[in-house]
Amino acid sequence: MLKKILTSLWFVTLAWPSFAQKEEEEGIDTKTLAFGALTSNYTGLIGGVVARSSTPVSVRKNKSVYRYLAVEALCLKNPREYSQFTGFGPKYTPGKRNYLFSIRPQYGREYAVFEKTKDSNIGLSMIFAAGPSFGLLKPYYVRYEDSNAFVQYDPNRKGNINGVGGLLKNGVKGIKFIPGLHAKAAVNIDINTFSDNVTGLEIGTTVEAFLKEPEILASTFSDNPQTFVSVYLTLYFGNKSIVKKKDSGNGID
Repeated sequence: MLKKILTSLWFVTLAWPSFAQKEEEEGIDTKTLAFGALTSNYTGLIGGVVARSSTPVSVRKNKSVYRYLAVEALCLKNPREYSQFTGFGPKYTPGKRNYLFSIRPQYGREYAVFEKTKDSNIGLSMIFAAGPSFGLLKPYYVRYEDSNAFVQYDPNRKGNINGVGGLLKNGVKGIKFIPGLHAKAAVNIDINTFSDNVTGLEIGTTVEAFLKEPEILASTFSDNPQTFVSVYLTLYFGNKSIVKKKDSGNGID
C-alpha cells in the first residue's frame, strides 16, 4: 500500500511543474535567495541546513505568486533516542545502529498573503512544496573496551563501550541509500532588516516517507518510523534582487 502511495506521489511531483506553468503570469519586481538552519521534532536543536529561493512568476487575486525552490539537508532521529555516559567520558546512544541523513530537493509555490511595502514591514506568505528524498544511512561507530577498533554498534555483542566515533568516522564506508518522497506546507514570515537583505522564519509541517524502514535503532530497542510527520522551524538570512517586469504571458515559469 505504501509503495502505491509513494509511486503516486512521484507522478504528482514530476507533473507539478507542468501544472504550475498554466498560472497567469505578470511582471513582479523582486526575488530572494537565502540560507538558514532548521530544527524539528525529529532532529536535534540544529537539525540541518537549507538553501532556498523565491522567484516571482505571476499574480493571483492581486497577490504575488513565487516559484519556490529549496534544498534541505538534515539528520533525522528516532524519537526514542537518548544519550548516556559510557563510564569512560564520552556519551553514546544505546541501541543506535545508523545515522539517518535526508537530502530534500523541493519545488513548489509561495503565495503572498501580506506583502511588504516598506523595508520595516513584515511579509506573510504560504508555501507548498514537494520533492524526492535521498536517505543516507551511515553506520554509528563505537569502540568496545576489549578492542581498539571502531565498529558499527552490535546489539548482540557483549562488553562495555568506551568510545564513540564521530560523524566523519570511516568517511563514506558502509553508507546505504534509501529513496523516498516528501511534501510540506508552511507559513513564511519575511522581515527586511536592510533594503536588500532578508531575514525570515519558515514554520510548517513536513510529511516524509521512505521506501523501506531505515534502521536507526536496533529492532531490539525500538521500532523505526518509515514515515516521518514533523513540525519544523527554519531561520534564514539572505538578500533580494530586482527582476525586470514582464508583460502578462511572458513571465518567469
